[in-house]
Amino acid sequence: MNPTNLATLRIKFIGLLTRIRVYYYRILGLQIGNGVRLGKIHCEWPGNVQIGNYCDIQNNVIFWIKNPFLKSNVILIGKNVFIGNNCEFNCSNYISVGDNCLIASNTTFVDINHSIDKEFLINSQPIKSKPIIIEEDVWIGSGSIILKGVRIGKGSVIGAGSLVNRSVPDYEIWAGLPAKKIGERN
Repeated sequence: MNPTNLATLRIKFIGLLTRIRVYYYRILGLQIGNGVRLGKIHCEWPGNVQIGNYCDIQNNVIFWIKNPFLKSNVILIGKNVFIGNNCEFNCSNYISVGDNCLIASNTTFVDINHSIDKEFLINSQPIKSKPIIIEEDVWIGSGSIILKGVRIGKGSVIGAGSLVNRSVPDYEIWAGLPAKKIGERN
């Protein structure tokens, strides 16, 4: 078989798999917009996740919901969002990603943590959670970690491998462990 024909056949097959996957998750309750390319994801509570139109969600993305029976415990993905391979959304409260964002592979969002009070055993610590809000037009580099209570402002850029533990103003560039301002978009 001609290599061009083989490539065309492969593209059509991948498109068919994507359509089947979207249909399957819609039946389970995942709210998926039009034109979404959906890779192999892990989502135990699809009724708590919404994905906007024209998103590209790559393989091995995890949407984890701690309290699925709370209507407020949701993950909202805006329109035209790219989420790379192996990203993880650990949601106990609320995680929102605005329109036109790029989230590179291996990025983790965690809106929860445990206390470290010495009066309790470490595995019995009280839990604290706060929402994570990613505004529109944000680029988050590969391997970043976004922690509870963080708001990343409109048009901001987060450098690869960053640990974001405080909010980032609009149109700023942050990087590092922990992340700090290293520039501005102009």
